[in-house]
This record gives sequence, C-alpha cells and structure tokens, in this order.
Amino acid sequence: MMKVLLGIGLVIVLLVVLMILLPFLIDLNQYQPQYRPIIEDALNRKIELKDIQLTIVPRIGVRIAGFAVLDDPSFNSSPFASLTSLEVGVKLRPLLSKRVEVEEITLRNPLITVIKSRDGILNTSTLGKKGAPKAEGAAPAPEAPATEGPLRILALLAVDRVSITGGKLTYRDLSAAKPTEYVLQDLEFLIKNVGLGKTPSLHAATLVQPLNFPIKVDGTFGPLKETPDIETMDLAIALGKTIFAVKGSAVGGDANLTITSQVINSADLPLTLPLKKPVEVKDLHVAAEVKGRQARVHNLSFQIFNGQVKAQGGLTLDSPVAPFDGKVTVQGLQLEPALEAVGTGKVSVSGTAATELALHGRGFSKPELTQALEGTGHMAIKDGKLKGVNLMQEALTLLKVIGITQDNVKATAFSTIEGDIAIKHGVINLQRLLIDSHDFQAIALGTIGFDQTLNLRASLTLSEALSTQIASKTPAAKLVLTGRRIAVPLVITGSAQAPSYSLDTKAIAGKLQEQVKEQVKEKVGEILKSKSGEEALQKGQEALKQLFGR
Repeated sequence: MMKVLLGIGLVIVLLVVLMILLPFLIDLNQYQPQYRPIIEDALNRKIELKDIQLTIVPRIGVRIAGFAVLDDPSFNSSPFASLTSLEVGVKLRPLLSKRVEVEEITLRNPLITVIKSRDGILNTSTLGKKGAPKAEGAAPAPEAPATEGPLRILALLAVDRVSITGGKLTYRDLSAAKPTEYVLQDLEFLIKNVGLGKTPSLHAATLVQPLNFPIKVDGTFGPLKETPDIETMDLAIALGKTIFAVKGSAVGGDANLTITSQVINSADLPLTLPLKKPVEVKDLHVAAEVKGRQARVHNLSFQIFNGQVKAQGGLTLDSPVAPFDGKVTVQGLQLEPALEAVGTGKVSVSGTAATELALHGRGFSKPELTQALEGTGHMAIKDGKLKGVNLMQEALTLLKVIGITQDNVKATAFSTIEGDIAIKHGVINLQRLLIDSHDFQAIALGTIGFDQTLNLRASLTLSEALSTQIASKTPAAKLVLTGRRIAVPLVITGSAQAPSYSLDTKAIAGKLQEQVKEQVKEKVGEILKSKSGEEALQKGQEALKQLFGR
C-alpha cells in the first residue's frame, strides 16, 4: 500500500513539474513565420511580436508580449497600436475533451494613435484594406451591407470575459488650421457573456483630455449574431455629471432609438457654447429612427426656462448640404432668463412666450442657414416689457409734445405682443405684429435680419385720454388724429441693440390728405345746401380760409 501511495505521489509531482516546465519546453515563437504573414495580410500592416508563450497560472492559456501594429508609413513611423500583453485563458475541463473554450481575453495597456492628415485622410482608412485611402467625408461608393465587424468577431469568440486595463487612445487632427489633439486615457473596458445568441453586458470608462472630462457607459446589448444586427440595446451613458438612458435597436441597417435624461446643465458639458450663463434642460425625451439615408426625430421634448419645447423633424444623412425640415412648438417660455443666458445687451424682452414654427433648410453653419433657412410661424408674448426701449417716450419726443410728464424708465410694458412671422434668406419678416399696452396699441410691419438689422414701420395708436391731453397742448398733434385718438406713424431702423426712431412722413402726408379730402367734402356739402349764390360764395371763401389756414 505504501508503494502505491508513493507511486501516485511521484506521478503527481511529475505532473506538477511538467506543468511548470511546459511553458519553457514548448516554444511557440518558432511558429511566428507561419501566422505572422496571415495577420499582416489581414491588417494590411506590419506587426511586431516580442514573445509568445504558454501560461499555466492563473489559468491555462497563451500570453503574447510586446505586440504592436505599425502605422501606415505615409502617416507615421511609430506604431498605430501596441499593448504590453495580450492574455488568452481557456477552460480546463473542455480542454480535456479536446475542445477549446476561451474563458477570458485581457489586453493590458493598449496604446492607439489615430491621425487625420492635412489632406483630411485618417490613418485607419487603409487598415485591413488595400488601395488608395479616401479623404474623410468623401462620398462612399455603393456597397453591400457589411457582415464583418467587431460585433461579428465578438459573436464568434464565445468568451466569458473580454477586458482592457489601462492604456489610452490618441486622436490627432492635422487638417485644422490649428492642429488639435484629444486623448482618451485611463481606459476601462469589460464585456461579459460573449457568444452567438448571448446578450453581453458592457462597462466602459475613460477620461477625455485636455478637457478632463469623464465618460462612462454601462448596459447590455444583443443577442449577438453573425450580422451586425442588435435587436435590443439598453445603455446608461454618463457624460460628466449628465446621464443619458439609451434604448433601442439596430437591425438591417435601420435603427430606432429612445434617449432620455432628467437634467442637462450646459456648464457640465465639454462644449464652448455662446452663452453668458449656464442653461439647464430638464426631462429630455428623444424618439428617433434612421432608415437608409433618412434620419427622423418623431418626438423631441424638454423643459427649459420654465417652458415646454416640443419638436419633430428629419435630416438626410451622407449629404454635403444636409437638408432638413422640422416643426417646433414652445409654450410658457420665460424670455428674460433665456435672453440673459444668451446675452442680448442693451435691448431685451421679458414675458411668457409661445410660438409655433415650421422650418426647412440645409446645412448647419451660419452662412448656410442664412442662405437656406425658410419657415413660417406664429408668436405670442404675454405680460412683459421691452427693456431698453420706451416707445411712448420716443413717440412724444418726435411729436414735440410739451407739458405731459412721462416716466423716464427705459422700458415699454405690454400685455400682449402677437403676430405672424416668415423667415427667408436670413431675414425675419413680421407680417402683422400687434402690441397691446396700457397707453397705446401698435401695429408693426417689416423685417429683422439675422444680423439684428431693423427695418420696421409701426403705428402707435394712443389711448383716448392721452390723445385728448396731447391734442389740447400740441396743435400739431391734430395732424395724426384719427377720431378721438392720435396714431403716431414711426419708422424704426438701426439694429436691435441700437434702434433709431423717426416719424413716417409719408404716412403723415397721406393722413393729412385724407383729412383735407374729408373737410373739402364736408364744406362742399354745406355750400351746396346754400339757399342763394351769395351765401354759397361767402361759405366757400370761409372754407378756403380754414383749409389753407390748416
């Protein structure tokens, strides 16, 4: 019995020694001449591989050290991608049955450098492809839907765990006037339950420099297929302090997405926005789909400045001009904080705004929008002030009214501003804008340019009490008297931040002509009623004196 136990113990010791020595006894590097050309041909890149060996501890597998993929020589002499080691661990029990099942793949400290040349060409454009690279943004040739890609590779791996620890991804843009560089550092990547028919879980995190901006993604997607189709996607994406919930699918090249977020603060985003103060958006909800080259937002809604914004629209993808159309509805928007955030300067508007707009155009730069944006709509503002403008004071000054005390406050209070607008070629056309204030009512027509240039004509109809008071002190005001109210015709030019006011002389002349015609008609009627020619002659002389005296 003792001999049997000693024999078993000796066999175990020999097996342990063999397992320890096995990585040293089997040299996998001798097979490099066989598999290296296959890898280089698949990547269309030269590779470097320092060492490859079997591993026993902590699991059976293969460890590749010093692996690097060289860059396209026309871009860079340094490696495009490198990593300290690539470790592949396999399961022991299936291996005893002559089956290989991968348990874990670990990439340690990967370094990847993506370069965009001065000609706008990416160094990734020739990765895995042969032929001349194409500039980024160039129209691609029609081709069959791709069946290769990362998802297919993951599906075929059938691995429990794929992870990346450490490393960084560098993006260098040499095509801009001022070359820029962004780095994704402290990379974390973990994907579990990989294989055909399975739904993997995903965790990814990084820090974007030089913005010092953290990004994190957690969730699930799948089930994995040999095609790039994703039937279900449920991800939580954290951009700094802002969290987005993304759900949807991508099947057959078409995608359906729902994106929600409770709070988005512009101060937490790594964007340079033309804002004087941070803006907070609440309860964001987006429902969108992509079919071929058409992207459509069925519902976009959010709360901002205590108001509700709803929109829908479409965009043509893969088009240099990017044509789009949409409808926007705004209710209950507080204008004062909105304009303070934008920073409008001397002239501003307060009140509660509502609007409906139907828009279409192409492009998203300011020159493109100025040229191509068109639309129609209706706007209304309730219970507010035109700050920096006192229309009543301007009207009285132009009429040279004296003896009437007016507030020196540089503002115009109103109960309602409402009217229709049309947008075309960088100009907002006010088709009929009504302003209702305590002391006057006004109608304005004209244009406001995207550059804030004003070209407006307005008519201020003063209240009856104020009109009577002005007419008694300023005889000239009777020239613009209609019934018992004074209507002051104004021309407003200059810019929204520096408006200029003048009397509309053409309108006054037309008004005067109407008054003369009415008086002539009245006097002629009186003359015709005269009983004798002498009486008629006398009345005619008196009428002429009165008319010419006016």
